[in-house]
Amino acid sequence: MLALPDTPAGRQLQWYLATIAAAGEGASWAADRDRLAPTFDGGPLPNANADYVEGWRNLSRRIGPFEVASIDETADLAIAVTLDAGGKRWRAACEVEAQAPHCITSIVLQRLFDFDVSVREATEADGPALAEIERRCPIVLSDRSVTFDRGDDYFAFARLMEDVTVGLGLVEGVPAAINCGAVHNVRIGGEELRVMTAIHTRILPEHQRKGLWGAVSDVLSQKYPRHTIAGSRGYVSVDNAAMQQGFANMPDKWPAPALRAQLSCDSLAGPAAGRPATPADALRIVEILNACHDGEEQYLPYTVESLTARLERAPAQYSWERVWLSERTVAGVWPAGESIRVIIESNGRRAESRRGLVLDYGFLPGAEDELEALLRGWCGWLAGRGLDTLSIFTSALSPGYDRLRGLASEVEAFDFWTPGIAVPPGASERGLYVDQVYF
Repeated sequence: MLALPDTPAGRQLQWYLATIAAAGEGASWAADRDRLAPTFDGGPLPNANADYVEGWRNLSRRIGPFEVASIDETADLAIAVTLDAGGKRWRAACEVEAQAPHCITSIVLQRLFDFDVSVREATEADGPALAEIERRCPIVLSDRSVTFDRGDDYFAFARLMEDVTVGLGLVEGVPAAINCGAVHNVRIGGEELRVMTAIHTRILPEHQRKGLWGAVSDVLSQKYPRHTIAGSRGYVSVDNAAMQQGFANMPDKWPAPALRAQLSCDSLAGPAAGRPATPADALRIVEILNACHDGEEQYLPYTVESLTARLERAPAQYSWERVWLSERTVAGVWPAGESIRVIIESNGRRAESRRGLVLDYGFLPGAEDELEALLRGWCGWLAGRGLDTLSIFTSALSPGYDRLRGLASEVEAFDFWTPGIAVPPGASERGLYVDQVYF
C-alpha cells in the first residue's frame, strides 16, 4: 500500500483510512470529535448519535479490504487518493483547516465507475422516466412480486410531503436509478427530531450491484447535510429477502414491526358516516388525533397550524373534504389509486389493485365502533370509484389494533430502522406510529 504524504491533510486521511481498515477498533467519538472542524458537514463518517464503532464496522463492510492504489492530488491542506478494493475503485479525499491542529473540514468517499455515471436532483420533466424505472423494478417478496405504476403523475406522492428530494442516477446519460428522501419532524423517546425517511429506492436490474445506490444517495447527502438532521429512517418488508439481507448489519432496528392492514372495499363497503371536515374543525381534529396517538413512538402531535399546512399542501389529492369527522372519530384518506396502480404477480397470476391510503385517523377511548363506521363508509366511497383496497397502518400496541386486524383481509409487516438515532428505552412497550405520507 502506498504511504500517504506526511502533511496535515495526509495525516488526517491516514487516520480515516486506517480506522476503516480496522473496522473501528479502538475508535472513540470522545477522542475523534477533536479531529473535526466546527464547519465539518458530516460526510462519510459514522454518526455520533448512534453506535459510533458500529458505524465504522458498517463502513468497513461496505468498502471491503482495500489498498491505496494512487495519490491523485496532494497539498498541505488537501489530498485525494484512489483506493482499490478487490476490483472496485473508490476516491477518498480530505481537506483540513490551515491553522493547527488542522481539523478536518471535508471528507469525500466516492465509488469510481468504469462507465459514465451522473447524478442530479430529478424534476417534474423527469416524471415519465422515473415512472418507467419503477415499473421495471418490482419489489420481490417471498410469495409474489409487487410493481407500482405511478402513471402520468410520478410526483403525486411528493406533493404531499413537506420537504422531499428525488435523486436520479444516469448511466451513459440514460436514467437508471432513483433514491428519494423526505425530511420532516417526528418524536422519538419524547424528543422532537428532524429526520430523513428513505423511500422509493429503485435501480434497474441491469445496473444493480454496481454501486449506483451510493452514487445517487449523494444527491440526498448534499441536499440534507448530516448536521441538519438527527438521522434517517427506513422500512423493509419482512418478506423482502434481498432488502433484509442488505439491512442485516444496519444499526438501530426497532423491536416490533409496523403493520399495514389491507381492508377490502367491496367486503367492507358501508354507508357514508360522519361528515367532511372544514377548516373550522381543525382544533377538534387535532384534539382527537393527539389523544389517540400521543403515546406512540414516531408520532409528532399536531397543532392547528401543522394540520392546516398538511391539508392545504396538495388540495387536489388530500384536503379538508377528504377528512371525515364524527363525534369522537376522524379518518382522512388519499384516493391514491386514482393515479397509482399496484400490480401483484403470484404463481403465474397477475392482479391489479387501486388503493385508498388512510393518512390520518384517530378516535377517543371507547369509540372503536365509530372508527369502524368511518372506515366502512370510506370503503363504500372508494368502491364506488373503482378502488378496491383501503390501506391503514397500525402496530401491535397501537390504539385500535385489534379492531383493524379484525377488519383486514391481509396484514403486512415491515421492519423499521432509524440509523443514527438510537431506539429509546421502553420502545417495545409503546405503539409505533406510521405516517403513510412518508411510506
